Amino acid sequence: MSQPLQSRIALIFGAGAAESGPGNGAAIAVRMANQGAVVFAADKDLEAARRTQRLAREQGGLCEVIEADVCSEAAIREAVGRAQEVNGSIDILVNNVGVVIQGGPEELSVEDWDRSFALNARSAFLALKHVLPIMSRAGRGAIVQVSSIASTRAGVSGACAYHASKAALNALGMTVAMHYAARGIRCNNILLGLMDTALVREQLAGAHAQGLDHLLKTRNATCPPGAMGSPWDAAEAAAFLASDAARYINGTDIFVDGGLHNQIVAPVFKSGA
Repeated sequence: MSQPLQSRIALIFGAGAAESGPGNGAAIAVRMANQGAVVFAADKDLEAARRTQRLAREQGGLCEVIEADVCSEAAIREAVGRAQEVNGSIDILVNNVGVVIQGGPEELSVEDWDRSFALNARSAFLALKHVLPIMSRAGRGAIVQVSSIASTRAGVSGACAYHASKAALNALGMTVAMHYAARGIRCNNILLGLMDTALVREQLAGAHAQGLDHLLKTRNATCPPGAMGSPWDAAEAAAFLASDAARYINGTDIFVDGGLHNQIVAPVFKSGA
């Protein structure tokens, strides 16, 4: 396998893998490790990060783990410091943390609104705050933020805080891209559509009277290719954007959704649907 990320230091927040399989963050970590990066897989759940580490090492990649709560600035500062210790720099930052809490403005509590923004947007701000000075000193860096088509499409979901906070993440990425471009730093967002991950299956299990298989079949049929994307689709997009092959791609929202965002109606199935 070619190694376009050879010897790059990659810090990935939200990189843990579920027991039943890797999600987007874990797949990104494994793919970047496969492509030669020295990966630091950071996650609040240390055992989940270790599962990602094992997956990467089984394929010959270099992956270290960091326990980090992205709601804590101190934890993020420590994670950044550990990744920087390797060679004094961090070449790649991936912000892949998110939570979906159902409810419109009437139903959603203020606490859940704040939690959504803390995890989906504030965590990225904190990571950027502590990584950007390092990248600026090095005169290079690639940042990939994992967002969602929900940030640009309302769909039929009542998860207003998720939509709003992911839109904020996109805007944050755009401003970083423009402000730091002259310093050799790029920042791009990948907007995921319906993805078939272990976490999604866990969330959907028991959510429909006709069962998980019915929901999965419906979600697959919703996607233009006839099937949902996989975590490895997200991983390929992230690895490409982090590589020199994407050196002139900056400040862009890239849809990784099989074309779902072009449909007039893009359902997002919620619990109880």
